[in-house]
Amino acid sequence: MPIPRPRPAVLAGCVLVVALALAAGVAWWAASGGSDGYDHALQRYGEERGEANRYVNLPDGDAQLAYGSPDGHRLVVQWRDPDGHGWTAPETLYESRRLTAIDSVIRYAGGTVAIVETYTPDTSNDQDDGDIDVVMVCRDRTCTPGRTEPGYASDEPQLSADGGVVYLGQTRRAALVWTDDDGFDAWPWSGLPDEDRSATSETLLAPDGSIRMVTGTPSPGACTYALRASTPGDAALVEVARTTERAPVDDCGTYLDTFSPDWVSTHPDDPRGTAFWFVRDGDDWSTTREDPSGLVALHVPRGGCCELGIAGFIHWNDVAFGSPDGHRISVQTHFQGEESWESQQLLDGAPAGYRCTWIDGHEVDEGFALLLTCHSGPVTSKNQFRGDAYALAVTTDLRHWETRFVSDVRRDPVLDDEGVTIVGTPRTHWSPGTGFSERRTPSAASR
Repeated sequence: MPIPRPRPAVLAGCVLVVALALAAGVAWWAASGGSDGYDHALQRYGEERGEANRYVNLPDGDAQLAYGSPDGHRLVVQWRDPDGHGWTAPETLYESRRLTAIDSVIRYAGGTVAIVETYTPDTSNDQDDGDIDVVMVCRDRTCTPGRTEPGYASDEPQLSADGGVVYLGQTRRAALVWTDDDGFDAWPWSGLPDEDRSATSETLLAPDGSIRMVTGTPSPGACTYALRASTPGDAALVEVARTTERAPVDDCGTYLDTFSPDWVSTHPDDPRGTAFWFVRDGDDWSTTREDPSGLVALHVPRGGCCELGIAGFIHWNDVAFGSPDGHRISVQTHFQGEESWESQQLLDGAPAGYRCTWIDGHEVDEGFALLLTCHSGPVTSKNQFRGDAYALAVTTDLRHWETRFVSDVRRDPVLDDEGVTIVGTPRTHWSPGTGFSERRTPSAASR
């Protein structure tokens, strides 16, 4: 059975750190040319109050966008020049003296940065009834600030591959968007499903700027799913395909995913349901259970290690990893803007004589590391996640990987911004900047 791709924000067994390292293709220069206006110092926030800076690496040299709040009320951005020598003057995008900024969501594609900031009237209250979301979009060293109308931020921002369209939410009348041509805009709906008659998925923006929705209508033992799609640049939905699938319950809700305008992965909300794909060939849509994205499923025996997991937002890319046999490590990368996964790589992991039980993914500064937890002796429920040996696979570009195996480990590996350290045989350290260093330590028998 194909492995359902998890929702972007959920990954069991993985530490997900949203990294703001990007790769795209526009130059961020002042309209007058050169680096004019980059004559200020960076203002750092969040040490005592306010919201700490977040940074979006831009594709031209050392250019960056810095975003934060000095006091919890103002939202401020600065741009760094491609040479990395200076910043623009701080620019306030939004301010509320009555409310306090508490959290932000940032998404990026194709030279466009979409920001949603949540404000609350009471930071001591866990209820969010009075919260408001402020939506901002930045592109070409210009930010369009401050939309707070109902419907904005009803979902997380979604961006087309070229950054020319940002889906920001919806009302019953319109899809709320930002476009490079028109700024904030509302695309009137037509063909919007009746949610009282069928379960309707969340809205999905395809890479070409068109919209997708799937409805699910229950019948005894089955669900009939219908895909509705628009053309790029509007919200006129038309049913383009329909299929009836067996369903264990009457819940026909689904969640969707895609990084191609030619397919939509459809996952039943009920985990007992089976994922399938709507696929397009020319003007015709059909359904299949064969994953068109190029993601390779791992057929792990029951009770074995390690099933497929996907870490999202790794420098805006995705990494799929697991182990088909409890020894080798499988890795695949999907790079933002590409329509399929890179080819699967099978890396050396643990040698014969060891049993491996768990794998984790971790961002380490500008790199990414996988730790396969292994055991030289019996495995119990108490040591399943803490081994006496580890296979370490690392990369700085998500394309080229190196691996090491460390045995005789008596303490937990250390992972932080400085790198990965495993005290064992050999004592192994890796960091993205310096690579591997190894030092032989006394064996367990000689201690």
